[in-house]
Amino acid sequence: MSSESSNPGGVLPPIPPVVGGPALPGQPLNAPILNHPQTHINNAPASEDPSGFHGNILIDHISFQLPVHNQTTVTAYIGKRNMVLEQDGTVINAINYRTLTPVNPNGGAYWYNFKFPSDQKHKLILVARNEFGSSAKEIDFSHNRNCIGAPLVPIIIGNCDPHCFEISNIAGQLEFKSKLKHEEITYLEFEIYGVSPKTGGHLLVPNSFSYIWDDPAHPPLQPGVTTVATSLNQEGKDNICLEIQSNIAMEDGNGTLSIDFFHSRVRLE
Repeated sequence: MSSESSNPGGVLPPIPPVVGGPALPGQPLNAPILNHPQTHINNAPASEDPSGFHGNILIDHISFQLPVHNQTTVTAYIGKRNMVLEQDGTVINAINYRTLTPVNPNGGAYWYNFKFPSDQKHKLILVARNEFGSSAKEIDFSHNRNCIGAPLVPIIIGNCDPHCFEISNIAGQLEFKSKLKHEEITYLEFEIYGVSPKTGGHLLVPNSFSYIWDDPAHPPLQPGVTTVATSLNQEGKDNICLEIQSNIAMEDGNGTLSIDFFHSRVRLE
């Protein structure tokens, strides 16, 4: 049983428990208690993914603490981190799944192989079930394809005198800041945003600061540090990789106009 032919790549409707046939005479009458499986993550084959958008996960070395009968089902589900195994065995928010039955009472040599988008947070749920009980293993995984070698947050990137990124984790929420240390300024356009290195799609909520000195009765923007802050948007919360960018255009008290573009890739997990 597999979802691949009916709904490739989309979020599936809730999937009820997959139940196999009863034990045949003489076979083990044990509930399936899964050992921890092995997972191997690589680039998807170039022949299947010429644009380089996907990773591939292989799940193997699936075994049980005690022998199980050969109608025991083992189902692998993959989805984003919001995929959930309910108490009744229903799986919510899966994007793909596949069911196999052991080829012999000891579990057999069987495995699962799935293609999935790179640079995104995913989850694997492996469920074994027969009439005597069920067992599950959950594994968070991802495939870093476009931020290899990029620093892991939280981190400060660059020299904060004059311009840096400061990424911090505040109570489990990431905050992204672009900080500019400056002298007296009469004009400033200062923005921060973050995009997917592969698709260019926005992963941060854009934010900006604008200043124009237009009142000679008051002094211009005084020397100090100006900060523009933002956070991940909903799509960004599913990603492990982004390029944070900041554009600056400013004019100082001497009338000198300068333009700067600062950027860096970062890894979120």
